[in-house]
Amino acid sequence: MNTYHIDAYKGDIYTCVRSRCGFCFHACPVFLSKGFETYTSRGKCMIMKAFLEGKLPASQGLADRFALCTTCGYCTSVCDVDRPEIFNAFREDLRDAGYTIPRHDEIKENVEKQHSPYGSHDESLASRFAWKIDHDSPLLYYAGCTARYRERTIAEAMMMVLPSFDLLEEAMCCGSVLYRTGYRDDAMRQARALVSRIERYSTVVTTCAGCYKTLTRDYPAMGLQIRPEVLHCTQYLVREYKGGRLTLSPVGKGTKVTYHDPCHLGRGTCEYDAPRILLEAMGYEVIEMEHTREMALCCGAGGGLKSIDDSMATRIGSMRMEEAKRTGASLLVTACPFCVRNLRDAGGGELDVVDITELIAQSARREK
Repeated sequence: MNTYHIDAYKGDIYTCVRSRCGFCFHACPVFLSKGFETYTSRGKCMIMKAFLEGKLPASQGLADRFALCTTCGYCTSVCDVDRPEIFNAFREDLRDAGYTIPRHDEIKENVEKQHSPYGSHDESLASRFAWKIDHDSPLLYYAGCTARYRERTIAEAMMMVLPSFDLLEEAMCCGSVLYRTGYRDDAMRQARALVSRIERYSTVVTTCAGCYKTLTRDYPAMGLQIRPEVLHCTQYLVREYKGGRLTLSPVGKGTKVTYHDPCHLGRGTCEYDAPRILLEAMGYEVIEMEHTREMALCCGAGGGLKSIDDSMATRIGSMRMEEAKRTGASLLVTACPFCVRNLRDAGGGELDVVDITELIAQSARREK
């Protein structure tokens, strides 16, 4: 009898199919885009139940279907079952059966060979900020791949705000993209390699919500313990602000903004307050969208979706942009480079999208 990774979640799968509540339909980003139940959490559970009972074989069609998921965790927020973990496990089962997503295979190879999902890149970021980098510092700024190579203004803004810090001379992906696309063994190898590189630091700060969730939640779930304290940049900056080491001028006075909760930072790690504290400290008036905090709509980019169906990712992002525009805010702020990238792609320039670090860099004055 075959054993599968989803065997560990059989009880949750059957509970979902038997209850048939359908709460997961409401704000599942892919369901809102496609309109078919098989893209929802409940629909996926029905598919996995049929697979476990031998009624539905593994196929490329199933691999393609399960690849269309942002792993945003909205379904978990209304269900108490960690659905993204189940979907990641089934992606791994399908991969073991030989059914993979070619673009995700390419990303895996990029991470293995060049330690970044984006493949070839340059390291000029480190040379530009050599005056602030101290290789003896106990503080490591772990930029993550997207801020380091695609949304570099975010990394640059964060480095302007930080005191002296260290930066890995050679970038190394945390493995988040591997973990969420079914390459969990490869993610484990990547995680072990990164842990060995960062264990000498006392504090690791990252601007990427995905990296933060991976290091603080997924690594322990893999059985890996990290010695340094790991903080998302908003958590670190709130601590610096409250400790009097960082002064924030009221550059946002008279400006209305709305805040988009990144899935990995919000639902993934339950951090909702730190970004809002910083925005209010800078004088911004925060107007909440209809769906916010644990019920926030996904930006559409996660789980490997943007890499294989950019048009769907931007359609999902457009739904969030429309919700943001309805608040009457003049600025949409978030705290994740990947959210920034997709929301900007989806917005068409109608509403400015910024990462919170970019605003803080304009406002901050560090006290000696």
